Formats: sequence, C-alpha cells, structure tokens
Amino acid sequence: MGRLTAEELLSRAEIADTLHAYSRGVDRRDIDLLADLFTDDATFDYGNGRIISGRDDLRALFVSATGRYKATSHHVSTIAYPRLEAGSASTLSYVYAFHDTGEMHFHLWGCYEDELVDDGDRWRIVSRKVRTAGARTTPSEELPERFERYLRAEVD
Repeated sequence: MGRLTAEELLSRAEIADTLHAYSRGVDRRDIDLLADLFTDDATFDYGNGRIISGRDDLRALFVSATGRYKATSHHVSTIAYPRLEAGSASTLSYVYAFHDTGEMHFHLWGCYEDELVDDGDRWRIVSRKVRTAGARTTPSEELPERFERYLRAEVD
C-alpha cells in the first residue's frame, strides 16, 4: 500500500463521520439522522438470518430498537478500509454498545462490516453486518445525582 492521496484521506474522514453519526443517532434517538445514513435500498444484517431491507423498514427498526432503552452509548473505533475506491468503500469497525433498560444493562462487543457509497452529499451505508464477539447483561443502577443524562428524542 502506498501513501494515501488527499482525496483518499478526505473520503476516509467523511466515511468516519458517517460511522460516528450512526452512534450519535442511536444514542440521541435521532431517527431522521439514522435513516439518512443509509441508502434507499440498504440492508442491515444482525446475523442468523435477521436482515432488514430498505430505508422505510430501517426507520421502523430504529424507532422500535431505540425505544426499548432509557439510555444507550455506542462507541465505534479502529476503522479499517479494506477497499476504498472512487465512490465506494468497504469498512470494518469495532463497536462497544451499552444499553440501559432501567432494569438491566446490556453490553455488546463486536464489529460493523459496512459497504458504503458516496451519494454526493454524504457517504451512505448500503449494507451493514453486525457481528458480535460477546455480550453481557448486568443489573441496572441509578445514575448518581451529580450526573445529568443527555437528552434522547421522543418518537411517536
């Protein structure tokens, strides 16, 4: 692999912005942002045959999935770019996700395997596979009074 060009660096930064925006969208329950990160015909593969297709079905998934939790905190790191071409890319990024139902905490470690395209105004996810390395459930605890939770949108 040779040195990266300025265009490749710009693409990597914009792709990373998309991947990080997904975490922000889930954690803040910003359904419009989440839906906009995917192409109209995108697929979201949770594994074991659980695949959601199309932006409208993804929007419904995001409303349902984010509504289960009192709080979440998603962290994406170690983004690799196995393929980066003009207008399309493959990425592998690692994720830690914390979920609080108010009764229990659910922790998940794994990775996102993404295919993305440059749609002109932003890089969008065409295909996402979530693959899990491990998960753990622990009892929920009240947030100490000295801390204030960030706001999550109310969605009908």
